[in-house]
Amino acid sequence: MRQDSLSDRRPRRLRRWAAVALVCALTWGAVAGVWAAPQQRAEPPQPDWAAAHVERQLVVKLPDAAASAAAPSSAARLAAAGVRVLRTIPALGLAVVETAPGVALAEAAVDLEARAGIEWAEPNYTLALDLIPTDLYYPQYQVAYLKKLNVEEAWTRTLGRSEVVIAVLDTGVDLSHDDLREGIWLNPGETGQDNQGHDKATNGVDDDGNGFVDDVHGWDFAENDNVPDDDYGHGTHVAGIAAARTNNGVGIAGIAGAATIMPVDVFKGGIGAYDDLILALIYATDNGADVINMSLGASSYSRGEEMAVDYAWSHGVVVVAAAGNTGRESYHYPAAHEHAIAVAATTATDTLASFSTRGNFVDVAAPGSRVWSTYRGNSYVAMSGTSMATPHVSGLAALILSVNPTLTPDAVRDIIQGSVDDLGTAGYDIEFGHGRINAGRAVAQTPAQTVPAPTPTPHPPLDEWPAGCQELIGDGGFETGLGRWSASGAVTLDMQHSYEGKQAVHFAGGVNSGGVLTRTVTLPNFPLEGTLWFAFRIENVDIGWGVAPSWPYDDWLTAEFTTQDGRSLTTLLRTGNSADTAGDGLPWDHYLHRMRVGDGVAASGGMLAALRMAHTVNLVFTAANDSDNAPTDFWIDDVRFCVTPGYGMIFPVLSPK
Repeated sequence: MRQDSLSDRRPRRLRRWAAVALVCALTWGAVAGVWAAPQQRAEPPQPDWAAAHVERQLVVKLPDAAASAAAPSSAARLAAAGVRVLRTIPALGLAVVETAPGVALAEAAVDLEARAGIEWAEPNYTLALDLIPTDLYYPQYQVAYLKKLNVEEAWTRTLGRSEVVIAVLDTGVDLSHDDLREGIWLNPGETGQDNQGHDKATNGVDDDGNGFVDDVHGWDFAENDNVPDDDYGHGTHVAGIAAARTNNGVGIAGIAGAATIMPVDVFKGGIGAYDDLILALIYATDNGADVINMSLGASSYSRGEEMAVDYAWSHGVVVVAAAGNTGRESYHYPAAHEHAIAVAATTATDTLASFSTRGNFVDVAAPGSRVWSTYRGNSYVAMSGTSMATPHVSGLAALILSVNPTLTPDAVRDIIQGSVDDLGTAGYDIEFGHGRINAGRAVAQTPAQTVPAPTPTPHPPLDEWPAGCQELIGDGGFETGLGRWSASGAVTLDMQHSYEGKQAVHFAGGVNSGGVLTRTVTLPNFPLEGTLWFAFRIENVDIGWGVAPSWPYDDWLTAEFTTQDGRSLTTLLRTGNSADTAGDGLPWDHYLHRMRVGDGVAASGGMLAALRMAHTVNLVFTAANDSDNAPTDFWIDDVRFCVTPGYGMIFPVLSPK
């Protein structure tokens, strides 16, 4: 998958629409002109538990308006409920109390109403002036387009909250940048000292048991280490747009300048592999991300990638991805997956950027042309692309969750799409999606949090190759030839190119050439998990595009599971000459596909169920070239498929009495 680069490069996608309901209050008037029924008093609005407030403080209404909170009965009840009276307002029967450390404010309020007999409780809200950020470059480089997004209006309600975590899956983040370092994620399980008195951050131990050693600030999946620092610049630029510190007198203002940034590196030299992205999605989800920003992508469809996106979404994470920079109508992944908000790019004049990909998968649009933001080396630059449009939406999602952290990803998407400024053709269109985001309107339409946010349910990390995993393909490296593989057409063994070992399978390109490689696999009864991995390589001369947005290839490669009679169970990979190729700096890409019952992803358990029912299946790789003289060659190597055996179905046994 490719990255945008400096100057005029390209952005990414948005989706769905939700209607905003208007609530009307009806007043009963006089029926005969002599008598009128008393007006029904509306219920007071519920407290906004996510609004800015003094930490650990509540304003409470005592039962008797004339009572003093200092009176023995009131004071005793409040003390017994675990709060301390700070001051009173006897004329109104109010008291300001301090709650116990570590207790959610909304929970403390419910407890007070039950135990101390108070009438109501609300946060001790704070006031702020309408914010014009003091950030150095805000007036010159940001104010014009951020006013168009109505961001200053959103900031009057929230700048974001540190509890909201935006995972930036990219080239890493400059961890020491003056405008970012105060907001970099700190893994709570890797801080402090261990039982031996050693610093957890550097003790070489996986203290929190998440499968990653000393991942204090995130993880670098491309290098497989705990230093997700930016060696390219792109990720730092993206992180700044979403969450550079706001109103700190330095640099720029991020959309959600008080949110936390989780750096997750999936690139090496601007090129990333699918398996790293899949693992990064799972890592961010399992370690507390609320929003995942992916300013990246390619035209290749990966079932494994889609399941990883579904995994994040099903666990309450808002996934935002770039629509792509092809300048044409074509699908771009991961943005085109159902559970991702796809973002297109607009210019300073609210037109669609020429490089922005179009398509019926686009959800919303945001500025993506010459956007000023942070860059590695503690610097600032302007860059263009849907990569730059995407973090505007991720930052907005963080603002919405700062107001109400109980919202689901679907609710956040509905708010974003239902509050846009419509551009282009009236209503939804394939260029702007539902429209260009309006941050002020979106935050205003976000319902206040009225109940405590649920305690997150911890879910154990997914093991790539779990203990006891049974390998079903023992000769996927082709070192001893094709063995139990079946090949037809333009399929040969190649000793010049291999991912591991000495040889790989080669699908030769040429006029109307094609080949099929098949392996029959018998599964054990009722496997609980399954993981498929393989390496693939593309070398193309053909730079032509296909005619369908979902099939933008002249020459193509697919992988799928089929039944014994040839019926397709699922498409695993769909790629071709318009995808990332070896000539772009990625000699081999890696496919990863995980299936697990009970991981919260219906498709994952469903796919495993389909394989269970079939029991014996075919893994089929198919490659083909069109009729032109420009060839595309494909290679497959190191195919692995392992499953964790289960115990089958258990039926009750009836025994005679």
